Amino acid sequence: MTSFTKLFWDSARTLQLWRVWWFLGIQDIKARFRRSFFGPLWIFITTAFFVGGVGIVYGLLFGQPVHEFLPYLACGFAIWGFIVASITDASGAFVRAEGYIKQFSYPKQIYLLRNLVSASVVLLTGILVIIPVQLFFDQFHYQGWLLAIPGILILVMAALGHIAISAYIGTRFRDFPHAMGVALQMLFFITPIMFPAKILEGKGLGLIFQLNPFYYLIDVVRHPILQSELSLPENYLYAGLYVLLTWLVALLVALRLDSRVVFLL
Repeated sequence: MTSFTKLFWDSARTLQLWRVWWFLGIQDIKARFRRSFFGPLWIFITTAFFVGGVGIVYGLLFGQPVHEFLPYLACGFAIWGFIVASITDASGAFVRAEGYIKQFSYPKQIYLLRNLVSASVVLLTGILVIIPVQLFFDQFHYQGWLLAIPGILILVMAALGHIAISAYIGTRFRDFPHAMGVALQMLFFITPIMFPAKILEGKGLGLIFQLNPFYYLIDVVRHPILQSELSLPENYLYAGLYVLLTWLVALLVALRLDSRVVFLL
């Protein structure tokens, strides 16, 4: 059996074992907030305080109307947190599952989807902050949330590619999550999250976000939610191409390292 064939059948078996990775992912969230009074609501509270505090200051700093800037910031920050989790947190997906990997014959891809489940719960909880903000400013439109579904699917597919790449490389190179943490910290400040993209365009710095694939992943979700219309067609195209690229890289990395994971732990 070739490496590609084995990887294919392991992935197919992983989908059949959805109850396992779903359970493990939910258990990770429960363990994270065990004995906490608010539980996962801390994600909601943290995001709300960040958006309320930083949003007002940066809104005044950039001369943006608060009723437009707060939902913009809330959505961008929640999505960014999901992207970061799919890269840095996922770097330890196999390391945290060392006991399972060495004792059970489950496909390793189970632990990738386990990470996706827990990261998605964090995304869902954080992004719900937008709803009360929109209701407060009388901007809530359910059509926008429905139109955001294609973008959310693209975002999740990209995150799965991130998780696969990070999990395999993070097992081989233990400094990987630290290096990516530094890189993502820099990208955070040049990605239109805490400031509108039009500010960069106005300064002639449009290439800063136009060459940033994370901008497109954020925009195909944020724009429909805030504007109740689909984002630009080219944004979906660029986001889709990025997903294909991440999956191709993930496949190449998995083919090289999947059989070695147990020896690298």
